[in-house]
Amino acid sequence: MKAKLLLLKFLIGGSTVALSYIISNVIPWEDFGGIFATFPAVFLLSLVIAGIEYGDDFATNVCRGAVFGMSGGLISIIVTWLMLSSTSNYALSIIIGFIAWFISALIISKLVTIIHSVISRQSFTHFSIHIK
Repeated sequence: MKAKLLLLKFLIGGSTVALSYIISNVIPWEDFGGIFATFPAVFLLSLVIAGIEYGDDFATNVCRGAVFGMSGGLISIIVTWLMLSSTSNYALSIIIGFIAWFISALIISKLVTIIHSVISRQSFTHFSIHIK
């Protein structure tokens, strides 16, 4: 990746995190900081860069992978929240949440691959029946 694009991702990602923190301290609605923290700035920028640098097919793959990662993100948030509620240990909660994100993203990716494979075989079987 070119240095300028990497710097741009770093600046936008870092700015998003900083802005999320500022917003959570300024706006009286406490949940808004958390809502803004999930803003997909880094994903959107990655998608744009992937499209510009490598084309539509690569951008499609980045987007597909983001579905798994962001779905895992939801699992991570839920696990982290439950851990914080039960242990009040934010460091342990973050570690367990990160592990939950990674494992769940891999599981979701594998499930989607299996489902896609089953659907593709069924479609092919259905198609071949009509050809005979």
